[in-house]
Amino acid sequence: MSLGSLYIALTIFFNVFGTYLARVYAHESKALYMAMAMVSYTVAFVTWSKVLKTYELGFASSVITGSVLTISNLIAFCFLNEAYSVSKLFFTSLIVVGVIGVNVCQSY
Repeated sequence: MSLGSLYIALTIFFNVFGTYLARVYAHESKALYMAMAMVSYTVAFVTWSKVLKTYELGFASSVITGSVLTISNLIAFCFLNEAYSVSKLFFTSLIVVGVIGVNVCQSY
């Protein structure tokens, strides 16, 4: 695993974790959740800047956006009891297919 891949993984993790904490804050209204979410988003921003030093913007943006959206939707469905419709599944899968397509095109 390269250092760039590690930065992508960290960016995805801290972005999803921040989103999860912000959503929990919406239900429980404890300031600690929002403070932790802000810290998580700040770390995600720092690691995002490291990603951009390693990868092109088009590739990095599509990988991170698709991954964050997919993982956030799955967490919301599994742990936060949010609805996940067939149309959401379909359009999320289009994003994932797009990410894979961009990655394949990057190889050529």
